[in-house]
Amino acid sequence: MHSPLSSDLFEINSDLIRRFGYHHTDYCLYPETDYFVEAFDAHSYSAWLDNRKARHLRRPLSLYVHIPFCSSLCFYCHFNQTVFDKNDNIKTYLEYLSREIRLQGQLFKNDPKVEQLYFGGGTPTFLSNIQLGRIMHEIQQNFNLIKEGEFRIEIDSRQMTNVSMQALTEMGFNCAIIGVQDFDQRVQQSIHRIQSEDITLRAIRDAQQTGFKSIRIELTYGLPKQNLEKFEYTLKKIIAANPDQINLLNYLHLPEKFKPQRNIHSEDLPDTEIKLEMLLLAITRLTDAGYVHIGMNLFANRNDPLVIAQRQGRLHYGLQGYSIYPDCDRIALGTSGIGSIGPTLNQNYCDFQQYYDKLERNILPIMRGIELSADDLIRRSVMQALICHSVLSFDSVETFFPIEFKHYFATELTELLTYEQAGLITLDDEEITVTPKGQLLINSICKVFDKYLRANQQHKNHSMLT
Repeated sequence: MHSPLSSDLFEINSDLIRRFGYHHTDYCLYPETDYFVEAFDAHSYSAWLDNRKARHLRRPLSLYVHIPFCSSLCFYCHFNQTVFDKNDNIKTYLEYLSREIRLQGQLFKNDPKVEQLYFGGGTPTFLSNIQLGRIMHEIQQNFNLIKEGEFRIEIDSRQMTNVSMQALTEMGFNCAIIGVQDFDQRVQQSIHRIQSEDITLRAIRDAQQTGFKSIRIELTYGLPKQNLEKFEYTLKKIIAANPDQINLLNYLHLPEKFKPQRNIHSEDLPDTEIKLEMLLLAITRLTDAGYVHIGMNLFANRNDPLVIAQRQGRLHYGLQGYSIYPDCDRIALGTSGIGSIGPTLNQNYCDFQQYYDKLERNILPIMRGIELSADDLIRRSVMQALICHSVLSFDSVETFFPIEFKHYFATELTELLTYEQAGLITLDDEEITVTPKGQLLINSICKVFDKYLRANQQHKNHSMLT
C-alpha cells in the first residue's frame, strides 16, 4: 500500500517533464549571482551593517564557511573547488580565513547569537582534526554560538583518515551531510569518484554512534552509466542505514557552464524516462519506509524537526535550504561564499589571490552584491511560501506588502493557468496550491514569478525578431 503522496506523484510522466522541464535554478537564492554588481563592495556591506545597528535590528545570525579543497576532481561537480596540490596552499588559506573571521567578528561583536553554522566545500573533511579545530575555535572566540544551534558540516566518507566523527562532535558539529552517488563501480569511474559501499555505510554508522542529531544523505540520480537496477540497489542500502533525511539530487548536465562536466559523455547519461523511473522508484521506497516529502525532493523521518516545522507552518527556505529557524542574516566566510544582510546579498571573491589581497589590507573580501528591490522581496516571499508550504494565500502577501495580488501578478496568474490545466497546481480567487505532482516541478512553477528570467526571455525573443 503506497501513501497518497506516492500514488499521486505517479501521475507525473515524461511528457510533463519535457513540457515544463526541470528548471535549473534553485530559488534558495533570488536573484542569482549573475545579477550581482561589483558596485556593491565591502563599503556597501559596512553601510548596511551600520543601518542595521542604527535601527536596532536584532535578526539572528547564520555563518557559512567555505573550504574549497578536494583531493580529486569529481566530474559531476558544480561547486567552487580546487584540487589540492600542496599543504602550503591549505595553510595559507586557513590563515586568511582566520583573518576574515576576526574581521567579521568585530563587526558583529554585540550582536545576537549564531543559530546556524554550515561548513561547505569543496571538502571540509579534507582538513585534519587540528585544522578544523582551529577554525572552529576561531569562530567560537569571535561569535556566540547558541548551545542547541544547528551546526552542519559536509562530509566526504573517503576523507575520514585525518578527521574522525568523534572529533567533529567534540568541535561542536551536530548535523552531518554525506554525499552518495551510486555504489556501482562503473558509475563511480565515469564521474571520477571512487567511494565504496563499505566506507559510505561506515561513515553513516559512525555519525549515528557519535551523537550527530541529524544525518542527511545527498543521493544523486541521472548519473552516467547509471540505470534503474543500480540506483535501486544503492537506494535500498541507504534506506536500510536509516539516515534522518535523504535529499534526491537530479544530476543536471551543463558542460557549457561547469567545466568538470565536459569529461562526461552525454551518450552515457540515462534518458528522461529512465531518470523519471528512478525518481518515482525513490519516492515509493522512501514513503513506504516512513519518510515524508518536505519538498524540493527532500525526504525526512516523520519526527524530524523540519517535518514538524512544516506541519506547524513555521518552515523556512533560504540560502542554506530548508530550516526551522526564521530568516536571518548570513555571514559568508571563505572564497566564493554568499551572505545576506537585511535586504542585500553579497559574494566573496572566488580567486584566492584577490581574496588574500583584500584581507592583507584588513578589507572584507566582498567581490559583488545586490540591494534587493521591493519587487525582489515580494517575489522571493512568494517562491518561498510555495516551496515551504505548497500553498500561497493572496491575503498573506497583501498583509506584508502594499500590493493587490491579482493585479500585481496578473501576467503570472494568466501563465499559471497552463500549469493548472496540467494538474500541477490549483488556482482560485484566494490562493495557489501546489499539487503533489507539482511539487516535483516546483522550480518550474516558481520560475513564473522570476522577473529576471522573464526579462531575459523577452530580450531573446526581441533579438530574434530584429
